[in-house]
Formats: sequence, C-alpha cells, structure tokens
Amino acid sequence: MKTVRDVSKISGVSRRTLQYYDEIGLLKPDGVKPSGYRLYSEDNLARLWRILFYRDLGFSLDEIKKMLSKSPELEQKLMQEHRHLLTEKQNKLKKMIASIDLILEGAFDESMLSDFDTRAFEEKKKNTQKIADRKLTEDDPFYDFLRPLIQYKLTTRGGVASMIRNIGSATNLDWDNLRLDGEPLGRRFVDAMAHGPQSPQAMTAVEHFVRFAESHLSACDRNVLSQIANMYVKEAPAVDKTHAGLAQFVADAIQHCCKNLT
Repeated sequence: MKTVRDVSKISGVSRRTLQYYDEIGLLKPDGVKPSGYRLYSEDNLARLWRILFYRDLGFSLDEIKKMLSKSPELEQKLMQEHRHLLTEKQNKLKKMIASIDLILEGAFDESMLSDFDTRAFEEKKKNTQKIADRKLTEDDPFYDFLRPLIQYKLTTRGGVASMIRNIGSATNLDWDNLRLDGEPLGRRFVDAMAHGPQSPQAMTAVEHFVRFAESHLSACDRNVLSQIANMYVKEAPAVDKTHAGLAQFVADAIQHCCKNLT
C-alpha cells in the first residue's frame, strides 16, 4: 500500500489533487491508516494511470468518471487508437533524428522536409477525438428509433425531464454509453417483426426496452409505457425510415405488454 506522499512522488500528481479525486469519488483509496492518512493499493494505482491517461487526452473529470464506470468497449477503442497515434509519433521522431544526423554530417535531401509535415498526423488525431466527441444528431438512425422517448421526456412528469439530459444533445461518453446500451433495442424489434407483436420474441424486445427506459426515466409503469407507445405511432415517419411498419409494431408490442401489467 502506498501513502498519498508515495503516490504523489511516483506520479507527479499533487497531494491536493489526489485528495480532490477522493472527494469527488474519482479515486477512492482502498485503505486508511488509524491516523487518517489514505493508503493506495495496486488497483488504485492502476486506476490512477487510467485517469491520467484520459486527462492527457483532454477529457474532463466528469467524463473520466463516466469512462471508468461504463463503456469498456469505448475505453478499449480509445486506447487502441491512441496507441496507434503514439506509434506514429515515435516513428516520426526516429525519422527526425535520422535527418538531424544527416544534417550534422553535412548532407541534405529534400525528402527531409516531410519531417515537418504534420497534416496526416493531425487528421488522424482529429478522427480519434471524434470517437469521444460525437453528438447524437437527427440524421442518426439510433436517434430516429429513440425519437419517441426524446419527445416523451419533453411532455411528462417529475423525473422524466432528467432523462439523458437531454438525449438529443448528449455528447462524448453520454452518447457512446447510450449507443452501447440502446442500439440493440431497435434491432430486437426488427428481428421480432416476422413473429408478430404478441410473440415471445416481441415480448423479449419490450422487456429490454423497458429496462432501458427505466434507466433513464424515474419509472416505467403501464401508463408511462402506453404513452410511449402512442409516441411511437406519432413519430412513425422518423422511426420507419429504415424499416416500414416498425413504429406501429413497437407500439402494438408495448401495448400488448401493458395488458399484462398491474
């Protein structure tokens, strides 16, 4: 176990910063001495590495906290992309060192000017950042399938207003976590369409849908589900863009499920 002083010395992170990370729940030490001093385990140190990694990428502390608690797929993708960028940067530095050696020897080749061309690297860097900076826009199929939920949260009671605050403008990790959690919803309903809105397949799709909705709404009782079903009918032009009849099918499946709820 390491003390705050030890961790600060190893990482270069100030004691005050480590204390602040503890206060906001970003990095809670696994132990505390009788005197009250924090003690950090190997797991704590590994978590700190990830915190510093994402901080170096430009994420806010709130975004880092979400990253560490959700979306392992996104985290892995970001690490892989950043590793690729670092490898390219490493290769560029090696090339630059070789050019310096040639200059010191009195040699020069016009191809050496490319050492200073960072356009390709910067473009790849931008593409990597887009992984975290994407916004859920109205031309996104995922947005279209969730449009009824988006509209529902605008019209209802307490607790609902906080839904994905607001799903239509969710950015960064919020967006990716929503996609990872919710993107399969539409596919399940599409797959169930061949079996009918009262089929076991449709009821399984509704079950997953309810879980998703409840994670972003204060409650999801029969009345709420019925209203959401009506929203799907209302928003059919958007929901049906990729699969004709999907909105009505979702509404019928939800209404059928509602009949079995108390």
